[in-house]
Parts: sequence; C-alpha cells; structure tokens
Amino acid sequence: MQINTHLFGELNITEKDIISFPEGIPGFESDKQYILLPLEEKAPFYYLQSVNTSDLCLLMIDPFVFFSDYQIELSDGAIKQLQLPSNKPPIAVYCILTIPGDFKKATANLMAPIIINAEKKLGLQFIPEKTDYITKHPIFPQEKPVAEEGK
Repeated sequence: MQINTHLFGELNITEKDIISFPEGIPGFESDKQYILLPLEEKAPFYYLQSVNTSDLCLLMIDPFVFFSDYQIELSDGAIKQLQLPSNKPPIAVYCILTIPGDFKKATANLMAPIIINAEKKLGLQFIPEKTDYITKHPIFPQEKPVAEEGK
C-alpha cells in the first residue's frame, strides 16, 4: 500500500509496518495508524508518521541513549491495552521531541513516553499518574551563560 507523507513523499508500506494506537495520541486522537521510520541506521532518532494524515509526523528519540537512568513503570491498564505478556514484554519506548529553532535546544517529553508492543504492533502514549519527569527535558547539555566582565 502507498501512503503520502509531507517529509518523505510517497512511501510503500505493508500492513505489518502499521502500528495501531487504538486511543490515538493525545492531541491527535483521530489518527490511529502510524509507521515508525528511523532517521538513519543505528541513530537514536525516529519519525512516527501517520498513515492517514500526510503532515502528521512526530520526531522521537530512544530515551535510554540520552537518559541512561530513565525508568517507567507501566500501569496494569497500559499493560492490558498493549496486550503485553508478563514475561519479557516486547516493548519499545520512545519520547516525543519538541524542536525549537535551534536543534541544540531540543527537549524530550519524558513524562509521557510512546510505548509500542513490537510483536502486536500496538501503541499508546503512556501518561502515568505520578512522575518526577517533565515534558520538556533538554536532550543535549545546555551551555551555561558566560558572566559578563565587570559584573
């Protein structure tokens, strides 16, 4: 099947490439089917492209590359929704990026990661009840302002 995308033009995909988000993604509830596209091989950046809306494409990261101590604990409801087995669940975790004009100031939404059951191709944006993470966590070390002389 072919889909039209704003960033990639026409893409040939198969049904097995499609990840279903039964509840949609908050803010994009009507779009329920996406494909995952790596930015480049072995890079920690991915695109989550809507199958039905050509200009809906989210840039995401593998959070563990940037935040080695990142942890999430899925709720029973999320585990059930993703149809995850109790032993070795086949999940992939991504965080949506916000990119301002300067890419070096990109931030990741660590509070509400995208969780995908890689075997069943089911996804959701998991929003925990309690978390210490924020929605705009810088992914690159931020430069500290240099103090002006004489002050």
